[in-house]
Amino acid sequence: MGGHQSRHPTKAGPGYSSSNCRQIVTSLYPDALTRTYCVPPIQFNRVPYVRDIVPGTGHAALVLNPPSGAAPVHIVLTPSQQPPAACPPSQYSMWTQESQPQAVPGHVQESDLRDDFAQNHVMVNLQELGHSRHEAMFILSQLSFGNYLNQHAYAAAAAQLPRPSDLDMQQTKYSDGEADFVLIHRQHGILIGELKSVGKSQACSQNPQPPADADVAKRVTKAVKQLDRSETVVRHLVSDVSPGLTVRKALFLPYVSTAQLQRVLDNNPKLKKQSEGALISLTLSLLQAMCRSLGAANTAEAVQLCCCSDQLSQPASYWHVTPSVLSQLSTWWQHRMACTVDTLLTDDKYLDIVARFVGPATTVSVPCYNGVRVEVRTAGQAVAELGRRLALLVLTLHQLDLLNRDPRLVCLTGPPGTGKTVVLVLQGFRWLLQGHDVQVVSTDYDSRAASRMVAGQLEMALSADPTPPPTPGAVVRHHNDFFNSDADVQQAVTDLLAQVKDGQLHVLLDEARFDSSSVSGPRNTTLLDRLAESVPGLHLWAAGVLHTDIPPSLRPEPLTVPLRYAPSVLREVQTGVGRLQGVHNYSDSGVPAPGDGLRVIRLSHHGNAHRGRWPVECQQCGKEVAAELRRLGVGSGGSSLPNSPTPLSYRDVFIITRSSELQDDIKDDAGQVTSRASGVVRGLRDEGLPVCVLGLQDVRHNRARWEIDVDDMAVAATDRVTVTHYSWVQGLERRVVVMLPGRDKATDEGRNDELIDLSDRLLAASRCTTQLIMVDVPHVTTATSTAT
Repeated sequence: MGGHQSRHPTKAGPGYSSSNCRQIVTSLYPDALTRTYCVPPIQFNRVPYVRDIVPGTGHAALVLNPPSGAAPVHIVLTPSQQPPAACPPSQYSMWTQESQPQAVPGHVQESDLRDDFAQNHVMVNLQELGHSRHEAMFILSQLSFGNYLNQHAYAAAAAQLPRPSDLDMQQTKYSDGEADFVLIHRQHGILIGELKSVGKSQACSQNPQPPADADVAKRVTKAVKQLDRSETVVRHLVSDVSPGLTVRKALFLPYVSTAQLQRVLDNNPKLKKQSEGALISLTLSLLQAMCRSLGAANTAEAVQLCCCSDQLSQPASYWHVTPSVLSQLSTWWQHRMACTVDTLLTDDKYLDIVARFVGPATTVSVPCYNGVRVEVRTAGQAVAELGRRLALLVLTLHQLDLLNRDPRLVCLTGPPGTGKTVVLVLQGFRWLLQGHDVQVVSTDYDSRAASRMVAGQLEMALSADPTPPPTPGAVVRHHNDFFNSDADVQQAVTDLLAQVKDGQLHVLLDEARFDSSSVSGPRNTTLLDRLAESVPGLHLWAAGVLHTDIPPSLRPEPLTVPLRYAPSVLREVQTGVGRLQGVHNYSDSGVPAPGDGLRVIRLSHHGNAHRGRWPVECQQCGKEVAAELRRLGVGSGGSSLPNSPTPLSYRDVFIITRSSELQDDIKDDAGQVTSRASGVVRGLRDEGLPVCVLGLQDVRHNRARWEIDVDDMAVAATDRVTVTHYSWVQGLERRVVVMLPGRDKATDEGRNDELIDLSDRLLAASRCTTQLIMVDVPHVTTATSTAT
């Protein structure tokens, strides 16, 4: 390797000086010297989809295809199955218009899904370890050496630096290799980790079975060879920055216990009887290789330097890294990594090394089913890309079958995020293409935004259809308020009957309630009954969260598979869904989500700068929320990094409260402010965020503006953050949601605080697809009773 050193001058070339490297790193990762970063920030999974056409629409949809045994699944897209053209940038489509694959992707195997799960499991634990210990390090996952310094724009500079291809010789091609984990630590140097998912018997099962000792021996033998190969590459890549840098290795076996690993390495009598001489010889050589590779003196030390199931969270709740787990993981970390400090590694050298591996000259790509390369380096980019994937038009086999059956009268029920509104829109689009007018009905203010979104999506889909029919139907909006009196129901019936054509009427009713405990529920039932009596050719599809008191004339169709949430968000929503009556529990699709998502961000309404009982009253809370949104890159505009996701916009954010005190500035006829906006609104504006406020009282005191703002919000026509009461956003979704606890004076009197929290999770957290931010309020004694 000495012959390569002369190729590496002190200065690599224009645009890649050491100072420029460090500037790039600190702009992407402002706290690079003090905190833990994962790159990519989350694990993006390979998801088994098949592609199909939604009946009667021409839309191509991805359909979840749960794996069966080891049978591969694949995605095929033919030219005739292209989705409609994308909507204009000023309009917010409820699903992402995916581009055509550049090539037919390879099969998604059971082993791929197992490896993805294991990679995420270990990464979550390492990230929690770093945060809990306040470690300054970068955790790089699935680092492909072929992507190192491979960006064309930096080719001239990269040619002067150590590269994996320098080592390619004879039958070994080092640049084709990959390291499962590379940890770059500010004080302790570099740790190379190889992960084996042996023991994870089913890809989508979270309860692994103990693997056979022979399987463990086989996989560990392979891992040791891969570790040695990766070490050779990494040492070469950093040789010009810090030739004596500490580089250690570790083996991650999340589904193998330390006891089993020790048994395999010790080659106990039971193993001898079962395995014959060949395996005995293999394990003896494995022990020697393990000790040499890890720098261990004996079996016990070699096992101690490996990270096994004993040091990690339980697979069934991998995200729950308990203090006990952190204690075990810290002990492993101390033995493997934190035993010494690398005094040669200065701040500048640390940043230079990090910039080599995650800067713009190196590709940091994530798996993407359609073959289009996407690079994700920062948390904001991860939220943007995962949010895009969660917004793909994905259906379950049950939903596809329902659209194929095409019943006339349907009520879709189920918890939030299960695709009820998506199915309504697809059915409405089918009616439009058949030439039928579609009546989109809301019966109260709580469903107003949802109905406007449905109508807007239908209009956008029709205008974007590359082959529209000669005489398509029209979208007709009906906005009613059934809270007032039965007369409003009769007026709605009259208005709808006026739309009957050739004995047929096609109606969509989103966010509908039929339960007798609500004011609008019985009146919705009356509306349905009168329409059914008067229109023999009535086609009506309704959707709502509650499954209670569904009218007999409607066919209930429960949708319970979560499609629109990152699991990190779903776990918060599920807490509320599982304990509230009248709501179906979620079911398991058998298919992994596109990604687990980032940790929920938790802020606290606490401290000297905070004012008021609740965050909505607090200007400091507004400033702290704005700071978190800035860290995610919300509103930052375009990215200079190649192939990066479209940055998060202000329109991607909801800030939701149940507080009846939320308001914007109230002005008199002369335009003078008579009552100032809520503190959180002022704090957001102080930080330069464009804000739209939709308080509880707006519909009564400034209805004209409320109507305009709700219509705008439903399709996110204006790029601004919406701060709103939870009632006005039912049925809508955003990638980033901030939850501000509070109280609604009209509805919360006498209610139990715990039930209010569960309701918030159902009605507010469920509006989030990707990144949830929760503002916690210190507990105080309240006067609320325990009545339900």
